Amino acid sequence: MEQPLDYQKDFKTVHLEADRLRKIGQLLEVAPILILSAGMLMQTQGQPYWRSVILLGGGISVLIYTIFSYFMFQLERYTTVEFTLGLFSAVLFPIGVSGLLFPEIAENFEFMTYCIYGCIALFSVSILLFIANITDARASVFYRSLIARVMVVGAILLRLWY
Repeated sequence: MEQPLDYQKDFKTVHLEADRLRKIGQLLEVAPILILSAGMLMQTQGQPYWRSVILLGGGISVLIYTIFSYFMFQLERYTTVEFTLGLFSAVLFPIGVSGLLFPEIAENFEFMTYCIYGCIALFSVSILLFIANITDARASVFYRSLIARVMVVGAILLRLWY
């Protein structure tokens, strides 16, 4: 079933290796996020070993986001703006995971406020660029993925802020 934001693939211009890698990357992103979520649930329940679970899920997520962004840049030659936005999301995620593991970081109200402002700015820019590039199949897929990542980071940061 075709959704309103789906694009028509032009098979002449789609890089098959990049498309295959993107699908693998999307599947790889789900497992660590679920592990991270389980660790956050364990933390709120006061169960032991929550730090290890958060470190495992968050560490794998950070690695996947960073390495996956690098490989996709190599294959599809993202624009400088796209690469920069990907790097900003890769920087915000470890900050959120570090805040979960080390509450003294999260207690620094100014630091968390700046991180949340950065996340809001990244989300806003990503939405605007997604709308501007909605007809470009490669760019729209990139911005959808970036928006999803920023929403995960934003949820972590907001949980730390409150």
